[in-house]
Amino acid sequence: MISFGIFITGLLSVYLFNNLLLVAAGIFLIGCGFAVVEGTLSGLLSDVNPDETSKVMNISQMILSIGAVAGPFAALLLTDISGSWKVIFLLMIILFGLVLVYFTKLKFGGSISKVNDNNGLISLKLFKDSIFIFLCISIFIYVGIEEGVAFWLGTYFKDMYNAGNLGAYTLSGFWASMIIGRYLASRFYNKKDLFLKGGLIISLLFMIAALLLKSSAVANIICFAGVGLGFSAVWPIIISITADNYPKYTGTAMGIMMTFGAGGGIAIPFLVGLIANLSGIGTAFRVFPVLIFIILMVQRSFKSDKMP
Repeated sequence: MISFGIFITGLLSVYLFNNLLLVAAGIFLIGCGFAVVEGTLSGLLSDVNPDETSKVMNISQMILSIGAVAGPFAALLLTDISGSWKVIFLLMIILFGLVLVYFTKLKFGGSISKVNDNNGLISLKLFKDSIFIFLCISIFIYVGIEEGVAFWLGTYFKDMYNAGNLGAYTLSGFWASMIIGRYLASRFYNKKDLFLKGGLIISLLFMIAALLLKSSAVANIICFAGVGLGFSAVWPIIISITADNYPKYTGTAMGIMMTFGAGGGIAIPFLVGLIANLSGIGTAFRVFPVLIFIILMVQRSFKSDKMP
C-alpha cells in the first residue's frame, strides 16, 4: 500500500509541477514505488501459487510484455488526440488510484505463511547461500542487458543504418517475441532448465548474428526479435527459482532481487553509453553477447539436485 502511494505521488509530482527538481524527484519516486510493487507482487504470486510459480511468473511477465508493446502506441495516440503528454500521467494516476483502492479490499486468507525468524537478519542469511548470490548476479546482468538493448536500440539503428525509426519498430518486435516466448514457457512450466539455458543460448546466437550481419537492417530486425524470444522466459524463471528455493522468505528475497535488477538496469546501459562514446554504438553492442555468456556460466554453477 505504501509503495503504491509513493508511486502515485511520483506521478502527481510530474503531472502537477514544472520545476525540474520536483519533476526529477517525481521520476525517482515512480521508480522507487514501482520497484517495490513489482517485487512484492511477484512474491505474492509465488506465495499464493506455490506449486505453479514458474507458470504464474511467465503469465504475469507475458502481460507485462503486452503492456510494453501496447503502452508506447497508446501513449502516442493519447498525446496526438489531446495535444499534451500530461493526459497520460493523469490517466495513470486515475488507474493506479483505482488499483490501490482495490488492493485495500483484497484479502488473501491463510494462503501466505508468516515467518518468525529470530536468528538475525533474513537478508544476511540469504547472502550466505551461494545459489542466492548466483541468482542475484544473473538478474543483475539480465535486467542490464534487457534495459541496455531497449535504451540503445534506437541509437544503434540511427548510427548503423541512418534509420532511427526502425529501432522503435525493432523494439516492439523485441517485446512482441517475448510475449510469445513467455506464453510457451507458461504452458510448459515444468521445463525450467530447458527454457532458461536454451533461451540464453538462443539469445546469444541471435545477438552474435546481429553483430555479424551489420550490412542488413532487415536481418538485424529479425535477429533482435530472436534475442527477445530467447530472453523471454529468463526473468520469470530466475524469479520462480528464487521463490521455490526460499519459500519462507519470498518477500525479502524478491526485494533483494529487484534491487539487483535495478542496479543492473542502471549500470549496464551506462557502460554501453560510455563505450559508444569512445568507440561507437556498434562496438558497444559487443558487450551484450559477453554478458549473456556470463549468465550462462553462472547458471552452470547451480547444482541440478538443488534446483527446484
